[in-house]
Amino acid sequence: MNNTSRLMPYHWMVKFTPQEAWIKGKGALLWLAFFFSEIGAGLYFVSLFLDLRIGWVVGWLLTLVLGGGLHLLYLGKPMRAILMFLRPGKSELSRGLWVILVFSILGFFQVAPVVVPGLPWSADGAGMKVILGVACVLIVTHGFLTMSVVRAIPLWNSSMMVPLSGASGIWVGSQFAVLLSRLSGQEVLMAEMWARWSLFFLMAFLAVFLVGAFYTSAKTSIKYLVAGEGCGGFYIGVVGIGMVIPVILTLVFWGRDMNSASVGVLLLRWICVMIGDLAMRHSIMKNGYYSPLI
Repeated sequence: MNNTSRLMPYHWMVKFTPQEAWIKGKGALLWLAFFFSEIGAGLYFVSLFLDLRIGWVVGWLLTLVLGGGLHLLYLGKPMRAILMFLRPGKSELSRGLWVILVFSILGFFQVAPVVVPGLPWSADGAGMKVILGVACVLIVTHGFLTMSVVRAIPLWNSSMMVPLSGASGIWVGSQFAVLLSRLSGQEVLMAEMWARWSLFFLMAFLAVFLVGAFYTSAKTSIKYLVAGEGCGGFYIGVVGIGMVIPVILTLVFWGRDMNSASVGVLLLRWICVMIGDLAMRHSIMKNGYYSPLI
């Protein structure tokens, strides 16, 4: 199926037409911004429960430097970025930037004593963890929530977008936590439990999302996703690399002493998970089609 070529100016009125602003050209920055901010927040969230302090540092840097930085690059001109901060009541993207800003400031006071021991404050109390945990959840769901309010694109305008993004962020973040726990010599079992069950939840949520979309006006998007020109990215990236390989490796680890698990194998699984999540987000963003007016 050639879904993008030779579109005439009037086709948006009578045909499903692909959105391009959020995935092609400069729009790819938004795809990457959502990815890095959400996996960073996912890692931070899981690390709060595990008291994995290296996870706080890495998660905070991913969310702030890569996620936040790419958001600002996508907005372009500095004044445009400032104006975006001034619209939290009208724009989900604006609210997301504010949450990232608050997370960055509060997270600094929790992360700094880990990097520089001896600082005259401690910000790892229960209250701070609760606040940062809530901020992490909001950041993890921010990208797909921003997309879900676009009613003109049926694939995105789904109630499953938020649980899918939540499972996705926790999935990648927990896999990262397993690797960091193993490298830092900390207990791995609890991190592996997070990684294991979030993987299965993600697979279930993705299946419900795709099947549900097929029986709505998003059926056209699903057809392009599973049988269009770019379907190889879905089958190879999402299904093969992102899910089949991690499931096999997870079953291999099942019942074994995770503290002695091979770092190389854990690294392989983490790379597959990263590729799979990137591919899943790309597939959903690329195959967003505007409904025709007529």
